[in-house]
Amino acid sequence: MSTQWLTVRSFQQSQELLGAINTLSIHLKLGLAGVQDKEREAEAKASRNTLREFLTELDKFIQTAGDKGNRPVTGTDARTRQLARSFVQARRDRGHYKSQLFQSSPALVRDLLASQDPNTQKVLLESLDELRSLLEAHIHTDARKILGEI
Repeated sequence: MSTQWLTVRSFQQSQELLGAINTLSIHLKLGLAGVQDKEREAEAKASRNTLREFLTELDKFIQTAGDKGNRPVTGTDARTRQLARSFVQARRDRGHYKSQLFQSSPALVRDLLASQDPNTQKVLLESLDELRSLLEAHIHTDARKILGEI
């Protein structure tokens, strides 16, 4: 596989993940505001599943690669490894990344996805917001590579 193809694939996967984050965030915010969002219930469920899979894989990568993200990990492409390394690096940035996702573990946040508790949902929203920020930076790099700017 060419590097260009892998970059395009990474871009597409990141966009899908970003869509799942946005869909679930909107659904949770509407629920917290007391608005029933029955029309998008199925989309929110699918988004939870997408995020659950991603957070499970991210957690596995971090456990394998170690806290510094420097142990070799096989079975993932270079862009996925880079996203995971960016995550590990962001965990050390306590000033910018303060949510449970970065302070604790992806597995903990994955377990919050099913919660109906409003306080837990607020914690989940904070984690999703920071994950969105990390993903947007990753997507930006992919887009620049695709357009030949890097």
